[in-house]
Amino acid sequence: MNPKTVKYLSTLGVTVVMALSAAYFYKTWQKGEPRYYFLIMAFAIALLLSYSLFKKKKN
Repeated sequence: MNPKTVKYLSTLGVTVVMALSAAYFYKTWQKGEPRYYFLIMAFAIALLLSYSLFKKKKN
């Protein structure tokens, strides 16, 4: 597989997992039983994703 395709698919997959985690936290928060570990996981994934997208490439 092309490395650019693999990077795109992994970024897409991580973004989907982050969105699902945030949505599940919101759903449990609306019920009055928030599960904060899903929110923490969503923020951690967002931090790692932003680092991997914006880091400088070494030549």
